[in-house]
Amino acid sequence: MARTLSLCCLLALFAVAADGAPQDRLDNINVDEVLGNRRLLKTFVQCILDEGEGRCTKEGKDLKQELPRLVETGCSDCSPRQLENGVKVLKHITENYPQEWAQMKAKYDPTGEYAKKYADAWKQRGVTF
Repeated sequence: MARTLSLCCLLALFAVAADGAPQDRLDNINVDEVLGNRRLLKTFVQCILDEGEGRCTKEGKDLKQELPRLVETGCSDCSPRQLENGVKVLKHITENYPQEWAQMKAKYDPTGEYAKKYADAWKQRGVTF
């Protein structure tokens, strides 16, 4: 269940960045490049968690602004490509960054409401919580 929130959070990071989102500068983020670069990924995560000490990029700020909506909706309005990238990101984060995952959950879904609400939908997408 905890993975649902992180799924939503990081899904937002790359889902919004992937295509069709109002934040044009996020459309240019290369998900594979970010996931393959620990420093870059940590910068995004720190920004999302307000730990970046003002180091958020414009993309990070845009992402942080959109995350609450994406968590609340379970990314139900995301495009197929956004979902694909979100699943990729969430699997990577949950497997490799469990502490950050827990912090994101505490910040964006402290009651577990959205994790519970969207658990089945994420499971159908190949993400097991």
